Parts: sequence; structure tokens; C-alpha cells
Amino acid sequence: MDPVDGLQVEKLYRAGEIIMRQGEPGECAYFMQSGRVEIVLERPDGSEIEVGRRGPGTLIGEMAIVDDGPRSATVRALEDCRLLEISKADFSRAVSNANPIVGLVTKLILMRYRDILQRSENVREFAGVTTMLEQQERYHAEESRVLDAVRMANEFKVAVVRKELFLEYQPFIEIDTGRIVGFEALMRWNHPKTGRMRPDLFIPMAEDTGLIIEATRWAFREACKTLKRMITQTGDSALFISVNFSAQDFDDPAFLDELLFTLHETGIHPTQIHLEITERLLLRQSEGVKKILQQCREHEMQIAIDDFGTGYSSLSYLHQYPVSTLKIDQSFVRNMTTDKGVLGLVKSILSLSENMGLAIIAEGVETQQHVEMLQTLKCRVAQGYFFARPMPEHEAASLLAGQYTKLP
Repeated sequence: MDPVDGLQVEKLYRAGEIIMRQGEPGECAYFMQSGRVEIVLERPDGSEIEVGRRGPGTLIGEMAIVDDGPRSATVRALEDCRLLEISKADFSRAVSNANPIVGLVTKLILMRYRDILQRSENVREFAGVTTMLEQQERYHAEESRVLDAVRMANEFKVAVVRKELFLEYQPFIEIDTGRIVGFEALMRWNHPKTGRMRPDLFIPMAEDTGLIIEATRWAFREACKTLKRMITQTGDSALFISVNFSAQDFDDPAFLDELLFTLHETGIHPTQIHLEITERLLLRQSEGVKKILQQCREHEMQIAIDDFGTGYSSLSYLHQYPVSTLKIDQSFVRNMTTDKGVLGLVKSILSLSENMGLAIIAEGVETQQHVEMLQTLKCRVAQGYFFARPMPEHEAASLLAGQYTKLP
């Protein structure tokens, strides 16, 4: 195995030195440039048995860059050794820049390697049968999970081309008037074998593999086309569309250019676009993310924080990032009618938004009581099942057209 480009942190070990010890936490792997090492297993009584030797061009301690398990053996330098250290974080960054499936396959291969090692008679002799069976069950379960993720990732790669992905639209409602002021575009997947798949199953996978970038581009383009049709139908140029973006989207160098090209192509004004992100994205404290968000605001796009109040204990990022809208998390809306502490938190968010000049949208509105309480709190816009569930474009368009036929 060749060393990983850009990760050359050289370590020198003298003959007889312990490079890693069985049972200790592992934080990195090593690519051997020169020298030789022995790999030994330690018996409970402190005695050792040699199970292998390694030389230049081989990798040792590789499981440390895949999982959090302890070192499975002790590695000792037989000769002076020059090693290249590969940390888990650096390896993850390198894998993330490769083919999206590489990380999953690499993890699977290394897990199988550990499983083979643990099945050996030497390990069985020292680890104990019960421990061995537990370890095998744990790694077989993880292996199954990784295989499922690889399979799903491969299927998701072609989902856009095969038109298996589609969008549903949930309206934002002006509470006092009942008027639709915009829609959130929500990505859905109609799997050819299993049918409609829950977003919480495929979205994390798409984010982990980087496949979310192309999917989000498609979703943004389709949402803009839908908004254009709705504006043409109603003449309401104040309508807006909200599209969800992930941290991986902001790592795409072409992110802003793609947005601006789509807006130009579809004839949508940037003020009608809400980029919906989570607080987790802001946890990265990335100058790159901050710069892109600032550029989006300079082009008059709106930045909305989804599930506000659940992800980050500090509010400092509201000053650091060009946020324009806060979406109060649905758990707060759901519990504010029965929990005074939660109600106080909702009031604080509304007060904060007013002081900072931020717009507020209440998520998860499900009852008349929710509506009435939000009205009392002077929250202007809400979203939730009480008003409408996510729906196909034709239903959203009919709902929107219906409100105009009721106007005097």
C-alpha cells in the first residue's frame, strides 16, 4: 500500500522500542518506510507469542483509522524504523476527497481484516470464546451496515438519472391571514424495489458519501423551476422557496456559481431563495462557509437556520454569520403549550429575533392551540401539519391558486 499523499508525518523508532501496545487506544496507523517490526500477542500471564513480521511498504495499526477499538496486538521495532504516521482525521479527509464509495469500502475491507485476525487460533486462545463471539457479532453487524450503505449509495448515484428522486412542497403560512408566503422543497426518494424511502435513512448516507452535492444541485434547480411556474400562475412575485443544504454542499468549490447560474437560467430573483442550513454547519467555524454565506447574502439570498435551538449552546454565530431567518424547532412548538420552560425559550427566541432584526418561522404547528399561542406571541409565519403536509407540486399549486380565488 502506498503512503497517503499529504499525510507524511515521519516517526523514528529505535530497535527494541514499542510502537504500539495491545489493549491501548489507537489514534493512528503507520506506513513503514524502512526497518522491520514484529507483531506479538500478549497472554494474560504476561508472556508473548509472535504472530507476524512486517517490513518496508506495509501498513501497521490500520484499524485505528477506521474504528475506536483498542490495539489488537503489540508492535515492536526489530530494527531502526522510519514510519509515516496517518491519523484518523487526516485519513478521513483524504477519503472524503476520493470517490464517495471509497470510504465505505475501505472500512469494510479493514473490518474484515480485523475479523480474520480475531478468528485466528492465537487470538481465540487469549481473548476467550465469549469475548470472541461478542466481537464477531459486533463486527458482523457493522459489516452488514456498511454493505447496506454501499448498496444504497450505488443505488442513490443513479436515482437522479432515473428520476427516482422527487420534491414535495410544504407551505409557509402567514398566521394572521392564512396566506401562503412560500414553500419548503423537501427531497424524496421513490426506491424502485422498496418504494418510498424515509429521508432520515438516505439523506445521512448521501451526506456521508458526498453524493448529496449532486442531489442538492438537482433539488435546487427543480425547486426554482417550480417557483417560476407558481409565480407565473399567480403573479405573486413575493413568493419564496426554501431549499435545504448540507455541510458537504459548502465544500463544493462550484457551489455559489451553480446557484447563480440556476437562478439566471430559471429567472428567479435571489431574494426569493432561502438557503436552509442547520446549526451543525456553523459548528465548523469555517472561514470558507462564512465567506460563501456572506456572498450569498450579498447576492440577496436569505439564510435560514433550521431546527433553531437544538444544536449549538452559543448564540455567537448569529453575529458571525449573515443569518436572516430562524426556524424555531418543532419540539419547542410542540411542548410550549404544556411546559413553561419551553414557552419561555420560545419567547426568548422571538425577543432575540426582534432585537437582531431576524425573521422567525415556527415549525411543527399541529393544533389550533399552537396557532393561537403563536399569534399571542406575535410570531408571523408558521409551518406544520395543521396547515398542510408536504405535497406534490400540482397539489401545492392548487392550494396556492385556491387562496387567490377567495380574494375579493
